[in-house]
Amino acid sequence: MLQVMVVFYVPGLLFGWSGLECLTAASIAFIINYSCYFAEIYRGGIQSITKGQYEAGQVLGLKKTQIFSKIILLQVIKRIVPPMSNEIITLVKDTSLARIIAVEEILFVAFNRYVSAGIIWPLFYSGAFYLIFVGVLTIIFNKIEKKLSYFRT
Repeated sequence: MLQVMVVFYVPGLLFGWSGLECLTAASIAFIINYSCYFAEIYRGGIQSITKGQYEAGQVLGLKKTQIFSKIILLQVIKRIVPPMSNEIITLVKDTSLARIIAVEEILFVAFNRYVSAGIIWPLFYSGAFYLIFVGVLTIIFNKIEKKLSYFRT
């Protein structure tokens, strides 16, 4: 939430700009935040591969790019799917934080409907939408993980 607010308000305060569009600021904040998380996940995945895998590729006479693409990358993908799925699901849930800077996302519209009409059903519907969407993502990522668990007994 703090990052969204900083990206939205700080350029206007520092440079005297009229400010970014709400959706643009929210998008920039989420892109910066989650690209850092994803980069760390990839780094950890690549570093988790033992030196022996690289040496095995060299014994086979493969070039560095071939070793990475045919041996290392396949193992990295298998190892990073669980943390990547967690971050993607968290990103979906964190989009509701964009309402802090008045981005008209699902919860923002539902809350405005609740305030103006006095009915609470839109909030329940938006909560159900998030629950269903995250549930579908969980099922998809579970299937991907099972498909990649070909070495488990």
